[in-house]
Amino acid sequence: MTTIINTEIGGFHEIRAIYNEKAKTITFETFINLSIGKSIKIGEVTLSKQEIFTMLKYFYDEEDKYLL
Repeated sequence: MTTIINTEIGGFHEIRAIYNEKAKTITFETFINLSIGKSIKIGEVTLSKQEIFTMLKYFYDEEDKYLL
């Protein structure tokens, strides 16, 4: 089942997530919603929980470099 997890810019940018219970992964999809009612997929990535944690750790580590 697809879940919309974030909508920005007046609803024109959307992030959707699909959980795969068997593989224990989540596929994140990004869409641009045009004013004419059409959605265009602009990206997709499938990640495990460990991969997500690794990416978040990297993000926080990089952000900390600029707080000093």
